[in-house]
Amino acid sequence: MILKLKTLVEEFSLQPQSSFDDDFVVTGVNTLKNAAEGELSFFTNKKYRSDLFETRASAVLLEEPVAGCKAIQLVVKNPYAVLARILQKMFPEHLPPPAIHPTAVISDKATIGENCYIGPHCIVSDDAVIGPGTSLMGNCHVGKGSTLGEKCVLYPSVTLYHHVHLGDRVRVHANSVIGSDGFGYAQDNGVHIKIPQLGGVRIEHDVEIGSNTSIDRGAQLDTIIGEGTKIDNCVQIGHGVQTGKHCLLIAQTGIAGSTMLGNHVIFAGQSGAVGHLKIGDKTAFMVRAVATKDTPKPGYYAGFPARPADQHHREKALIRRMDRLRKKVCELEKCLKK
Repeated sequence: MILKLKTLVEEFSLQPQSSFDDDFVVTGVNTLKNAAEGELSFFTNKKYRSDLFETRASAVLLEEPVAGCKAIQLVVKNPYAVLARILQKMFPEHLPPPAIHPTAVISDKATIGENCYIGPHCIVSDDAVIGPGTSLMGNCHVGKGSTLGEKCVLYPSVTLYHHVHLGDRVRVHANSVIGSDGFGYAQDNGVHIKIPQLGGVRIEHDVEIGSNTSIDRGAQLDTIIGEGTKIDNCVQIGHGVQTGKHCLLIAQTGIAGSTMLGNHVIFAGQSGAVGHLKIGDKTAFMVRAVATKDTPKPGYYAGFPARPADQHHREKALIRRMDRLRKKVCELEKCLKK
């Protein structure tokens, strides 16, 4: 979609630092380095400051004016968030028009809302409810008694087991599985006895789940993913986990069963938590950090076991110095022997 710059300035409360033609049209969005004349760009990372002075972009979103930038500078608080909203406006998602493909298998006991798209080879089971405006791409499976709210999107080959409940505007990407049995077994003389997983899964409004991610159903209580939480590809959520609102769980994170996360918690790539923990609001676990105990205090945590990041970095620095210290000790021992 092509939009006038004036429209963007007014809608997103941008503050131009120079005048421009009211009829000037933004033809696209690009990086500082690759932008062409007519395109909008953004400056949110000082690492790319040199590109700001060489860019061919006609206009640039930034947090404060920068002397020497030849483009029209559009000052706004949190330019990256504004960029996201501009992109949503300029490039709206094009989902298939409402329809039910003839190869879809839909139970007579299921409820399908208005303006839904049910793609090829989808299965919608007994007592399932598909909310208005929801789209199921090809090969999706919605289990018995599962419900989807309004304007959800299930991308190809997503599986929802029985009694999985999605709020409004939930997006689940290809090949993810929600509601599979939790990893629960009792041991008896070396034999693993399966514990029936009787809970369900509840996904609250505005959650997005990447591809190849698994969220297990609870053993007794439901597994809950809080409103606005974003989950990356290849993430494992164990049975009975509860996340707060607006958490970020990044690629290859694993959260073991019955752990409870507060609001705005971040687990970076390949990080995780053991089971039955309580993680407080606004805690962030850095790459490959593993929480092994309750972590109520906000802040950054690193390492295994996870500890405050500054402590972890000090310890790593000391380890790097160990060889040099060992050599000094050896030299001192030689001196003492003399």
